Formats: sequence, structure tokens, C-alpha cells
Amino acid sequence: MKFCLVNGVQQNHLDIESRSIAYGDGLFTTAKIHNGQIQYLPLHIKRLLLGCDKLGITPPNDLDLLHQLTAIASNYSLAILKVIISAASGGRGYARASGNNHDLIIMVHDYPQHYDSLAVSGIKLGLSQQQLGLNPMLSGLKHLNRLEQVLLRQELSKSNLDDLLVTNIKGELIEATSANVFLFIEDKLYTPDVSQSGVNGLMRQAILQRYQHTRVTSLMPDDIDKAQEIFICNCVSGVIPVSSYQQRRLPIALSLAIRNDMNKVAINHDD
Repeated sequence: MKFCLVNGVQQNHLDIESRSIAYGDGLFTTAKIHNGQIQYLPLHIKRLLLGCDKLGITPPNDLDLLHQLTAIASNYSLAILKVIISAASGGRGYARASGNNHDLIIMVHDYPQHYDSLAVSGIKLGLSQQQLGLNPMLSGLKHLNRLEQVLLRQELSKSNLDDLLVTNIKGELIEATSANVFLFIEDKLYTPDVSQSGVNGLMRQAILQRYQHTRVTSLMPDDIDKAQEIFICNCVSGVIPVSSYQQRRLPIALSLAIRNDMNKVAINHDD
């Protein structure tokens, strides 16, 4: 970790009674810093404020947060920013203290350089044996309860693959272990419906805004087998093409074209 700020104080420790530790009572967003600026910064702030509203946590002032994040990012040419907002300590059991105040944690980490090489070569993808639960109360939200992803990452670490696609308990394709997924089927772009499970990532949202003919629908493992191309995406890695799925080789030309296009969009968001 390169930098950490907790409630405006530069430190790397937290109150042991924090509700983020006890209950995962909060949310987060992760962004890429490029040339001292945070890509998609307005969308990241909007995500945090909407998440606070959904969880009933009093949010930070949006303009204050924007200025604070902008000032921190200006110190780095290439890095990863993580912002956590959790319910403040206090309260009894699951009940929060009155006021629903928040703790604000801002961290900066090194950028994973291997993302750039994977974007050129493509990744090897498989299908997870584990499945996500259905959780419409929290679906789409980047909340702090990530135990499903922890277990998925453990499964991935035991394989020789770069990532895994994950279905929910209804057998529907949802996402990769920490990224959204898009498929080209019969020359049309598809992405799974994440209204019951998974995260509605900001890169996913940006692609849907850019490619408005994309079909958002329920997809099953059989649909993955029909895909001409597959790519995964999040705000840190950008678009990453899939060069093989279940040992079936896949072309990556269309995915690379979308990556290059979205990189231009992200740079414009820097300005």
C-alpha cells in the first residue's frame, strides 16, 4: 500500500469496533489513477453515494469527496485508488448508533502491471464449480460482504487458469471472480442480467452506455459455448479479452477493438 487515509488522518489502522469488521456494513469502489487523474471519477462518487443511500449510511459531501480524491490522485502517475465508506462504530448488535454516520477510508495501491500484458495476449478462462446466491436486496451493490468472491478466488488459485466465470444457484451466468463479462454471440454483444446476483460494475455501465445495442439478458453455460468471443472487464483492468474458454481457443480481435475504444473513453473522462 502506497498511501492510506482514515477519516482525514494519514494512518493505516481502524477502530476494532468498526462495523465494517463486524458486519461488512459498508461499501467500496476501486478506480484507476492515470496521469494523476481518476478515471470515471464522477461515476465512482455516484456509486458511493447511491450505495450509502441504499444502505442507509449518512454519506460524505460529494464535492468535498471529489476535491479530496482529486488532490490525492494528483500525486500518482499510475496507481489504484480504493475508497471505503462504512457505517461508523457504535450501536448494539446489528443496530447502528443513531445518526448512521460513516467512516471514510482512502487507499492507494500499486497498479498491477500484468493487466497490460494480459490485455494483449488474452486470458484463459474456466467455469467455477461454486455458485453465487440470489440476493436482490444487495444485487449490483459493491458492498463489503465479499465472502463469495473470497471462496471463488481460492478455487481459482488451485487452477492453472487466469479467471473463472461464475453462475448463480439458478445456473445463470453472472460474472467472473472480480469482473463483469460480455459475449459475442452471432455477431451481437451480450452481457448477463445482474439484477439478482453480482455487481453492476462501472466499466460494465460505461460499455452499455457506449454500445447501446448490447443485450442484457439471462445467459446459461450453453450460451458461453456458443460465444465467438468473450471479454471480461472492470475499472482497474479495463477490457481483457479471453483467448480460451474451457480449453477452446477464441479469437480476440473484436474484444481488443472494444478495449482500445473504451481506453479512449476513459482518457476523455480524465479531462
